[in-house]
Amino acid sequence: MSSSSLYDDDILLWSEQQAEAIRRLGATTRNLPNELDLVHVAEDIESVGRSELAAVKSYLRLIFLHLIKLVAESGSQAAPHWHGEIVGFHSEMMERYSPSMRQRIDIGAIWRSAREQSLLTYGDTRVQLASRLPTQCPFAIDDFIAPQIDGFVLVERMGP
Repeated sequence: MSSSSLYDDDILLWSEQQAEAIRRLGATTRNLPNELDLVHVAEDIESVGRSELAAVKSYLRLIFLHLIKLVAESGSQAAPHWHGEIVGFHSEMMERYSPSMRQRIDIGAIWRSAREQSLLTYGDTRVQLASRLPTQCPFAIDDFIAPQIDGFVLVERMGP
């Protein structure tokens, strides 16, 4: 796979490979200009991939928060808006997702964070909501890297 297509297909992996190549260049090549700050150039290139990974995790968390809203406030007039938000977050997430992120996304940790935030948000009804939300993440990463997402199906999978 050429560097340009890897850049398009998997920005995280590309950024890590490029950073490593720059580090090797700095360690093995003599007579490089002093003003060429390869250490920081490598770090900046690597941060491009980390930033995309952080964005994907953030969109997953937003999807979870909206799914929890749908459970917490079932029948709310805002439900169609929340379903639309889930689709929008998924679309944004998929534009940034790349295959090497799969093993770096701890979906259980993201679920626990979103669940805890939601329980704090719902204060007085926290105990009731806690009993309706699974403690362990009821989803797999495959549920979210599919071409389309269905909030109705995902809410059903969260239980009663």
